[in-house]
Amino acid sequence: MQFHGVPDADAKSKLSPSFKGKRGWRLMGLNITTDGAVKGFFGGNAYLAILVLLFICIFLLRSGLGFVPGYRVELGEARSSGIELTNKVRYELTGYTAILARANQAFIAEKRHRFGEQESTIYLYEEFEALIDDNFEDAIEEYTDLDEGIQKTATGEKLRKDIAKACHKIPEEELLLAISRRLPDLTQISPEAKQQAVTLAQEYAINDAETPDAIDEVNTRINEEMGQFHAVIKKLKAAGKQLRDLEAILTKHTGETDRILKLNRQTSESIYALENGLKKANKRGDSPDTITAIEQRLHKTKNSFIEIDTEKRIQSVYAKIESHDAILDKLVSESTAAFDLLPDNIQNEKSATTIAQARILTDEFKIIITQQKQNISSWRHDEKVNLLSTLSAYFFGSQWQTGSPWQNTYGLLPLLTGSLLVAGVSLLIAVPLSIGSAVYVNQFAHPREAGLIKPAIEFIQAIPSVVLGLFGVLVLAGLLKDWSHSPLLSWIPGFPITERLNVLLAALLLAFMAAPTIFTLAEDALNNVPKAFTEASLAMGATKLQTAIKVVLPAALSGIIAAIMLGFGRVVGETMVVLMVAGNKAEIPNFSEGLGVIGQPVHTMTSIIAQEYGEVSEGSLHWQALFMVGLVLFTISLIINSTCQRVLNKKSK
Repeated sequence: MQFHGVPDADAKSKLSPSFKGKRGWRLMGLNITTDGAVKGFFGGNAYLAILVLLFICIFLLRSGLGFVPGYRVELGEARSSGIELTNKVRYELTGYTAILARANQAFIAEKRHRFGEQESTIYLYEEFEALIDDNFEDAIEEYTDLDEGIQKTATGEKLRKDIAKACHKIPEEELLLAISRRLPDLTQISPEAKQQAVTLAQEYAINDAETPDAIDEVNTRINEEMGQFHAVIKKLKAAGKQLRDLEAILTKHTGETDRILKLNRQTSESIYALENGLKKANKRGDSPDTITAIEQRLHKTKNSFIEIDTEKRIQSVYAKIESHDAILDKLVSESTAAFDLLPDNIQNEKSATTIAQARILTDEFKIIITQQKQNISSWRHDEKVNLLSTLSAYFFGSQWQTGSPWQNTYGLLPLLTGSLLVAGVSLLIAVPLSIGSAVYVNQFAHPREAGLIKPAIEFIQAIPSVVLGLFGVLVLAGLLKDWSHSPLLSWIPGFPITERLNVLLAALLLAFMAAPTIFTLAEDALNNVPKAFTEASLAMGATKLQTAIKVVLPAALSGIIAAIMLGFGRVVGETMVVLMVAGNKAEIPNFSEGLGVIGQPVHTMTSIIAQEYGEVSEGSLHWQALFMVGLVLFTISLIINSTCQRVLNKKSK
């Protein structure tokens, strides 16, 4: 049998797609083919995406990079006016305040331990006393006017019963809320304290609104037993008086100089703008009235310029700072002597721990002020602020403080640290759950089970972030704080939690949001592992678990790493959840607490933009600083995505 071959032309026409080889449409003399239109559509979209990306980059650079020269000018004004020096003294005052706060916390804890029940009674009595003054004034006056006898006794008994009934009518939650303002760690009111407070309130009414002697006796006993501790607190407060006075004087003097310099800078900018406007008006040939109005405004603006001799004003700052070293030495010696006066019979464990922390802070404070003495002695107001120091102040600054009456500081480090900390903790939670779920669905689950689990996990992406934020604030925050006080969970680092909104709360919600992304990409990576690997492993006698852990997972490792990195980019760029539940405290977390850092509030780069952008004026330095944060965030996201692409390309090769 002989087979005749198909001609090449016919074969080409049969194998080609239906739209190939057609002439297409003619429009204004141009031949537009179907395949050309399709290619143009998809290619145009691709180039449009690239153009949008370039536009975003240019917009961020144009809006953000103007911050650097502007911030350099502000830092120069802060240095020439002496505000920079005042900030150094203020930093020392912050350290001293932290020591004093620890001592106060220890005093309160010890006092609460020894006299907590009596204090609860007194504070309850004061609440009941206010109730009596508002509702029983006439009844007390009527009882007091009666002569001694049976009628007065019966009236007194009725008054007691009415007062007891009114006191017990007050909801327990309302009383607890009122007392917790003075006893923050109080969780419940004992029946004994409440009954004693009611009895004292009755005695107050019967004795014609006079404070019962029992109240004075308790207060006297508290003052006597806590007198030595109270003397230590008093001595610590006195030790810092000179440093507080020095900081107040420097703030007043340097703040005034800085204010004048800022006003003069704004005046100079206005003069420059008006002069340019006047030149343009003359060039355009505007009416004489318009030119006269501009000239008058220019003259008025020039007259508002305030002459100031910064060299003369700074000399008084140097004169004041001469006593700085002696003040610090006295502060350290008096603080050490005050701690030596503490009583040995401290009964409360929390109080003893807090005192130990205060002593450690004092030792650290000694080291800090040694360096501070050198920094302040070498400080000069006429040293120029260069570009490198400006960038260092921004990228490595430890404070982000806006709305300050003396100087705004834009330090990125607290925001970057907060973002990375929240993202890191959330990944520690999300990665094991997501990867474990992906392995189970891909390797072990029945098809019906996988068909139920996979859509359920991926559905999480459909939940709006603001809904998760509300759930975190209204539900999860309270539950987490309550659970952290449980003795069964006391072994967890950072428990019990003192701050309601914190890193752990934000990390839990972000882990919930990142899980679908990591799960889906990891599951795809596992699907891309050749079936021959699995079959070969099983044929050699390996169990399904061994095959999954030792064969499939290593083969899909690059894809899993890319999934984790994309999950990291997801949580770093999240805004609404962290804005609502992270606490929004723009300070570097205290990593000296170890894993307990997860219980602290933080601020992130995304949340600072969302929180402050609506409050700033366009073109201001604060506005530009927020765009610089956005530029850093954009760079981080770009690096993460490009790294993921490299990992995936390496995997495909």
